[in-house]
Amino acid sequence: MMKRDKRFLLIMREYVLGGAETQFRYLIDYAEQHKWKMDVVIVHDSKKNDDMLIETKANMKTVRFIELNGDRYGVLLHVIKNIFYVKYNSCLLYYPPDIVLAPFIHMLGIRAIYSERVDAAEIKKSIYYQSCLKFCSHILANSQYAKEELIKLTGKKVVLIRNGKPVVSQFPIKEKREIYRILVPARIAPPKNQMLPLYYLKNRKDFEGKIVFAGIIEDKAYYGKLIQFVRKNGLQEKVEFLGHIKNMEEEYRKADLVLLPSFAEGTPNVVLEAYAYGRPVIVSDIEAERDIVPNFRQRFGVNKPEGIEACIRYVQGMSGDVYRYMIEKNRNRVLQNYSIERMAESFYRIMEGKQ
Repeated sequence: MMKRDKRFLLIMREYVLGGAETQFRYLIDYAEQHKWKMDVVIVHDSKKNDDMLIETKANMKTVRFIELNGDRYGVLLHVIKNIFYVKYNSCLLYYPPDIVLAPFIHMLGIRAIYSERVDAAEIKKSIYYQSCLKFCSHILANSQYAKEELIKLTGKKVVLIRNGKPVVSQFPIKEKREIYRILVPARIAPPKNQMLPLYYLKNRKDFEGKIVFAGIIEDKAYYGKLIQFVRKNGLQEKVEFLGHIKNMEEEYRKADLVLLPSFAEGTPNVVLEAYAYGRPVIVSDIEAERDIVPNFRQRFGVNKPEGIEACIRYVQGMSGDVYRYMIEKNRNRVLQNYSIERMAESFYRIMEGKQ
């Protein structure tokens, strides 16, 4: 009998989309560097063309990519077609709709592993998703809040694997507290709540700076609403949409403040990036954010644009010593707790069946 090639299987919604995809790109790069045999299935349920994916595929020797046309059940067809040639030890999935594949993956003799990337809200809303989770050998989370919620839902052990962040140089600390350029780094979609900072601008006509939105346009209808709101309220000079930026370093350098108004998050990459670069952050006051941004004066209600103003005033009012202490403490937290090596090796142990 032909000896089958042992590999890991990773199912991704897209190669480039949001924070979850960023983390799994880090995992893929690490896998390639360490010659882990991995197949990555890109479902492509929101877009078809991806220049970064094309470039990555050309440079990979150990990691292989399989692209589908939006049909997630094509994953099963791929496994069945290759069943005599490839033995998948485990299958890692993270997008809630993909959980429906877990029972079938289990039936094929592959360990299904689910990694929650937000706050488990989609799982809580669906009895069907919860029943499919029973077929997963491991359940993972990237935030303490999501871990606790999943334990309540399933009664099973949930493993916390914190996000990884590349080590970057810290920018010089800005001596002046004035905030003129606010960066909102997130994919354009309703859960990211980009409308809230626009309401802030509408209500604060005296704001002399600009809010810059950087992120791929996932929901074109929502993007249209944002553009319409900007035009209707004459905010064109105070708002800029950059789209997807491959390298965000320069945007963090120019930013005086990073703002994340999401309705739901796990452990947001953009907060870790801002911390690593040495930029102050204010975020929506949701459960998952309270761990990574513990100071309540840097959090605002998801439906309260006036809360953004209070947070801005707080940051602007910091003394130089307090500001520098905050920046240094935040950066050290990332360096000590959010390494790519620790994240990737934790995934490897579970995919390999060693944990």
